[in-house]
Amino acid sequence: MPHFTVTKVPDPDNDTEGESSVSLREAESDEFWGTDRSQTSVTEENSKLLEIDRRKNSALYQNHSEEGEDSYDRNLALFEEEMDTRPKVSSLLNRLANYTNLPQGAREHEEESEGKKKKTKAPRMGTIMGVYLPCLQNIFGVILFLRLPWVVGTAGILHAFCIVFACCCCTMLTAISMSAIATNGVVPAGGSYFMISRALGPEFGGAVGLCFYLGTTFATAMYILGAIEIFLVYIAPQAVIFESEGVLENSAAMLNNMRIYGTAFLLIMSIIVFVGVRYVNKLASLFLACVILSILAIYAGALKSAFAPPKFPICLLGNRTLSRLEFKTCAKIVETENATLPSDLWDRFCHPPGYLNATCDEYFVHNNVSEIEGIPGLSSSIISENLWSNYLQKGEIIEKGSLPSSDTVGSPSSTYVVADITTSFTLLVGIFFPSVTGIMAGSNRSGDLKDAQKSIPIGTILAILTTSLVYLSNVILFGACIDGVVLRDKYGDAVKGTLVVGALSWPSPWVIVIGSFFSTCGAGLQSLTGAPRLLQAIAKDGIIPFLRVFGHGKSNGEPTWALLLTAVIAELGILIASLDLVAPILSMFFLMCYLFVNLACGLQTLLRSPNWRPRFQYYHWTLSFLGMALCLALMFISSWYYALISMVIAGMIYKYIEYHG
Repeated sequence: MPHFTVTKVPDPDNDTEGESSVSLREAESDEFWGTDRSQTSVTEENSKLLEIDRRKNSALYQNHSEEGEDSYDRNLALFEEEMDTRPKVSSLLNRLANYTNLPQGAREHEEESEGKKKKTKAPRMGTIMGVYLPCLQNIFGVILFLRLPWVVGTAGILHAFCIVFACCCCTMLTAISMSAIATNGVVPAGGSYFMISRALGPEFGGAVGLCFYLGTTFATAMYILGAIEIFLVYIAPQAVIFESEGVLENSAAMLNNMRIYGTAFLLIMSIIVFVGVRYVNKLASLFLACVILSILAIYAGALKSAFAPPKFPICLLGNRTLSRLEFKTCAKIVETENATLPSDLWDRFCHPPGYLNATCDEYFVHNNVSEIEGIPGLSSSIISENLWSNYLQKGEIIEKGSLPSSDTVGSPSSTYVVADITTSFTLLVGIFFPSVTGIMAGSNRSGDLKDAQKSIPIGTILAILTTSLVYLSNVILFGACIDGVVLRDKYGDAVKGTLVVGALSWPSPWVIVIGSFFSTCGAGLQSLTGAPRLLQAIAKDGIIPFLRVFGHGKSNGEPTWALLLTAVIAELGILIASLDLVAPILSMFFLMCYLFVNLACGLQTLLRSPNWRPRFQYYHWTLSFLGMALCLALMFISSWYYALISMVIAGMIYKYIEYHG
């Protein structure tokens, strides 16, 4: 506890205060009544004494005012800046805990009392329409359709279940902290940023807001890259601009295709957002319907596979998976009525092609070609093979361990299905985590809710429970229905270029392909719509001076300059051109955002801040610290160097706001 010394300020003219005050009151009384008592009852000598007394009194009050100011300054040592006497860490924590949200909203309260605010319709949105469905739409995304089967096949059911469960627990604990913020007084209109910044203070609020903004902006790039991958790989493969024969060269060519098409998609989406945001909002229900129908098609296909598995055969040479895009007949030779001819697969491994006596690859000679079902179905015993992990190095051939194979290495061939990146448990955590973000979508509509303090906690937690159940059940269904070599085949080359989730779905793979494409485009549009408004809100708050220019926009309030900056940052993500490389970056920003929310809530409870009185009955400070620890652990598990960079960025934002905001 700091000690302070209060110095008493002497008042040398204390004896004359009564006399001077009486004289002054008499003088003021004369002036008020407009009489000249010096001419009737006061002698000329008394008149001179009165004049002297007035001058003395005026000087007395002036000197007393100066002495009082000096005394006031000296006595205010009790309230001097704590940073000068207290340790910086404890001072910062104390400022965080005792920050009041009233000054931040003073302007809104003044305008409301003076009647300056425009009359708006009473908010009528309930928990389901206002919070639950928007959260569902933002949480379900491209990772579910494009990467979750690959995560299950690579990590195995047990590891994949742990990854999904840890990520879902992280968002659930953060949602509990968000619920505490939402029930701590009146929820301000303006979305999650205003709700957090008014409750946690400008420094933490600004750091959380910018991390949230950068995460939403990179989410735009991730959704666009996902939409381009669906379009070029599964819908229109002939639309590629760059092509190459080799496996690794083809991967580089695909990255260039992603950059070209991604930039074009971003330009089109930016124009749509600039011209007509209202149309984006009207299409939100359509995009949500696409997501729900696609998920229902997965469950229907999984149930149907128990008694009527879909026909998606895969071809194996020994235990190595072959790409069905390179040949048609899964056999070494083709027997006709008159002759035995080499197959097109034979021509891929033997030179010169077309001759049975040609020189063939050693592995091709010593191993047989076999064909198995890629989706054995729910009633098969394939789940036992998919329990354990099978991490691969880049360029390693995807193999089925239960089949016999010779030890011959053979020469590399583009006919094999190979891993395009080196996989590990930590990499998969970073790739999957963006699929559980989006939990703040409900609080973004805080001004439109009938009862925000009730709807935000219930709707957000219900949405997380629903999505967690879907993710965890899909992990088990994928592992129980689909062969491991198909799951590890990221782009579905073993099943003739079919989306792996689509191969399982019912009634047709195109339900998933079209549904996931439109839902991904819609998610990208909504991210591109929400990120500029978030930046505009931060800029208008004035906590970061150099961002104030982005608070301006068109006459109707649309954030033109913020949209331009958002598009530029999203383009940087698109130039990376790989969904697997953008997703970990996105994970860092959201994890840092959630870490700040949990940390601030826990500290305010421990320090017993008088303005921190959450009414959410399931909140406890231990849950906030558990969520913070889990966020920190996931950051360093997925990428320790990304984690350090993001923490440095967040710390710089915090200190900048503290000194210049």
